[in-house]
Amino acid sequence: MPRRVHAAFYDLNTFNGTVPFNCSFSGGSDEVEMEYTPNGTSGIMMGTSDVLSITSNRVPRILMTLDTIKAPMNISFRGVWLRSVQRNQNIAYKTTSSLQNSPVSTNIYPSKFNQFGFVVGQPYETTLTVSANLKIYVPFEEYQFDVILTCLEP
Repeated sequence: MPRRVHAAFYDLNTFNGTVPFNCSFSGGSDEVEMEYTPNGTSGIMMGTSDVLSITSNRVPRILMTLDTIKAPMNISFRGVWLRSVQRNQNIAYKTTSSLQNSPVSTNIYPSKFNQFGFVVGQPYETTLTVSANLKIYVPFEEYQFDVILTCLEP
């Protein structure tokens, strides 16, 4: 007796994908005018950026580097601060009393951003402040600093 046989063939395809890490900065200031406050033969230079927003699809790790670009005289103390606008508190800072004027860097880890209320996918508002103490006050000399923020995967 003939029998009818039903056969099924399956072709299985597996697709894998990963959502890439995405982080961006917006706003802020390309150039910040620093104010100088003399104190005898020395003084303090300080400047604060406009609001800078950080947006990321994961809580990021950020490398913050302060680089002295132009310094005709040695600086006795330099520092950079990243401040939360929402909390009105410093998230992180890095200072140095090195007279070498070499760059100073610090990593700001995701746990720090979590502590300050960072929300994934939402702009997080911050400001940057740079400060430098000059040992000798020399009028009309120009000092220049760069702050480099690098957004890294956690």
